Amino acid sequence: MSRRPFRPLRWLALLLCAASLVGGDAAPVRAQEDGLFDRLFGSDPAAERAGQAADGLALPALFADRKLIVDAIALHDLGADGEACVAILPLLDALELAHEPADADIALTLPEPRRSVTIPAAALLPSPSGACLPLADVPAYLPMSLAHDAVSQRLVVNPSAALPVLMRLEREERQAGLRPETLRPAFPLLARADGMAKLWSADLGAVAAMTPQGRQVSASLLASGALFGLAGRLSIALTNEGRITPGLTLSDARGTPDLLGGLGARSLALGDIAAPAQPLIANALSGRGLVISSRAPWRADLVDTITLTGPLPQGWEAELWHEERLIAVTREPDAAGQWQFGDIPVRIGANRWVVRLYGPHGEVSEEVFKRLVGTEMNAENEVSYSFGAVDGGTPFVGDTLAGEPAGPAAFASIDWGMTGDVTARLDLRAGTAGQPAAALGFNGALAGGLWAVTGARDREGGIGGAVRLARRIGAQDVTIDLARHGRDDGPSLAPLVREFSQVMSIAGQGRIGLGRLSLPWQARVQSGELRRGGERHVAAARLVMPMPDWQANFALGAVQEGSTAWQGTAALGVTARRGEWRLRSGVTASDRSGWRIDGANFSAARRLGAGNLAFDLDWQADSGKFGGGVTFARQFGPLGLSASAGREGAGWRAGIGLTLGLFRGQDRWRTAPAGIARSGAIMAEMFVDDDGDGLRGVGEQGVEGGRFIVGAALRREETAADGTVLIGGIAPGPDVDIETQMSSLTDFTLRPARTGDRLALRPGEIRHVPVALRPTGSIEVQVVLVAGDQRTPRSGMMVVLRDSAGREAARAVTDFDGYALFDGLAFGAWQVAAAGQSSAPLALSREQPVRTERLLIPPSA
Repeated sequence: MSRRPFRPLRWLALLLCAASLVGGDAAPVRAQEDGLFDRLFGSDPAAERAGQAADGLALPALFADRKLIVDAIALHDLGADGEACVAILPLLDALELAHEPADADIALTLPEPRRSVTIPAAALLPSPSGACLPLADVPAYLPMSLAHDAVSQRLVVNPSAALPVLMRLEREERQAGLRPETLRPAFPLLARADGMAKLWSADLGAVAAMTPQGRQVSASLLASGALFGLAGRLSIALTNEGRITPGLTLSDARGTPDLLGGLGARSLALGDIAAPAQPLIANALSGRGLVISSRAPWRADLVDTITLTGPLPQGWEAELWHEERLIAVTREPDAAGQWQFGDIPVRIGANRWVVRLYGPHGEVSEEVFKRLVGTEMNAENEVSYSFGAVDGGTPFVGDTLAGEPAGPAAFASIDWGMTGDVTARLDLRAGTAGQPAAALGFNGALAGGLWAVTGARDREGGIGGAVRLARRIGAQDVTIDLARHGRDDGPSLAPLVREFSQVMSIAGQGRIGLGRLSLPWQARVQSGELRRGGERHVAAARLVMPMPDWQANFALGAVQEGSTAWQGTAALGVTARRGEWRLRSGVTASDRSGWRIDGANFSAARRLGAGNLAFDLDWQADSGKFGGGVTFARQFGPLGLSASAGREGAGWRAGIGLTLGLFRGQDRWRTAPAGIARSGAIMAEMFVDDDGDGLRGVGEQGVEGGRFIVGAALRREETAADGTVLIGGIAPGPDVDIETQMSSLTDFTLRPARTGDRLALRPGEIRHVPVALRPTGSIEVQVVLVAGDQRTPRSGMMVVLRDSAGREAARAVTDFDGYALFDGLAFGAWQVAAAGQSSAPLALSREQPVRTERLLIPPSA
């Protein structure tokens, strides 16, 4: 396709305009008078100008996520045969995308997941603004598209993945409420402590209960530490019946491919692990084994359901929230002691889930999971892998807890970015029974939608295949699945594969606009042929009504097997917050020869000082019996005590529980509330660093009352008299920043030796972070103009501060009284200068931390 060359700006139009505006004694000319502006520049918007009187240049403002990124980006008209192209280098700079020239090409580095992309020289056009990329070609090389609004002259970015500039703006927005006057800098990452073996923390628990089945006594230990550079987690549960349930996991995960040297891995897990799913040939399995992957832990499969997991201590409860609506609740850990939310549907684009954990003593913590779907195709020629072995259903130590364990198997998966829009994936699996299984799939993007095609041969020799198509229509996502399964129906396969020989489904989710409300919805229609014979048809829908203080969930479904009548089910759930109370209730009903209520439940919980109070009530229509109970838990320092009583189906129950946390401090073991071994924590030690070595020496005094900003949150914990404070509940894994809240320091002459630190915590790790505060001084200087016997303070004068070596350290402009202040200065010799006049060396010390100086300047200055 031919494109018209760019035409230079017509200088005649500019000269005519200048003459009209400044010529002679004529009155000022207004653009509205006589259509002057239209005659000179045309009446169409700049980007639409073409023909003899146009230069084809527009300078729209660049917007992303309703934020102004840059005031003007050069956009050139390609003429009748094309649309427009954007100056690529200014665009990359505005988006803060790292780039460098590679001969005539441009090499880019994209974040989350980190990958490299090349814009070839053949895709770029010459222009007066440098290399230019057509708007239609932008999505082929960048994770976004550009839309030009010719009327308002805006160039709008529609991102399909994380962009550095948007990530930075989001971070600054969060921090603006804390400290609007400053921007948070990038802090250096603290190195992990060396050592072959180290124990970080431990949680202890004991429970004694009286139940209809008799007396039950149990004890538990959850310990976290490091072994050979890996994060370790050990769990042991004991009962009075002599049953011992142990668990052990060693793991490491990071966002950079520097694990295991030349393998370029990002994650490793050994012991009780969760093995990834493989399309058509294996489900996600828990059991003893090993898994190594080059894929970042936060990446997900294309247009798929995912499983989220994390540690769930005894007595804790986990809630899954998506877009501020409650999705699911669990109180029971799996065989590995983890909470697990499986088969979570993902939307095209950005997905964000929050798992809120509530402890038995009022503890609250939050973990955030993010997935970008639709951008998971590997970059061209990018290869990622995972491999390992797993004995599904069998723990690392002890007997199996699964009724039908999947058994041992070795597995491997490899992804290859064939092009920027297509990724190929090969999965292999071999167990002790049957033949090796293999699956080959392709997925990618086409015409604004996403697609995936997979073919597989299972361990029984059967051939299967699956096709998935997904597309976003407005704010709604639609997914179509077609699958034919092989002969294998073993326990290692996904439930859908075990149950159906072939299946088809259409699913949708999105939001329905209703006035000011946006109602999330989900719907699914499924039809399949069962392996045991016959067919099953399913239809289900769910609608959520989110309100500021409460939300309602409506679910309606129907199932038909063979020629039987449709069986309907319905559910209504309501969650709310009333003051300090967390409320949940639900009602279920079914259509079995007429609609009737099957059951109802209600729960309420609130925090009481250092404790927590909870009520539960349920009713089953079949038995007509009520059940429920009350639980009260209170924290006495590090010791947690809980008591509960209630009634279940077989009779009454009552019990008491004790919990205690231990962690290794800098010099000794200390106690803390239980839960310390599950998340990460920082032991900050704030002190006055008199000798300036960054380490706390004998006689250096701790600072009391200091507070910290961790991530984007101002923490409520304060340093004790010895300067130490434990900041817990930090999500392990991603990097987190910690810095001192300067306003919490009562001595304003103290300043941190380091602005802040960045660290990555592992589960149960307690990282000691010394926060050295160094005494500082200040210099106040006044600039005075000397004219004869008159002396006048001069405002607006530039004052330069230099250190003892004569190097410039800072600059300041004098105020209306001629004063400029330099504070936070280290002790030593300083010098100030203005208008060619310099002061004598000014010494700052512990004895003299504040100095004042007057600079006299002559009229010639």
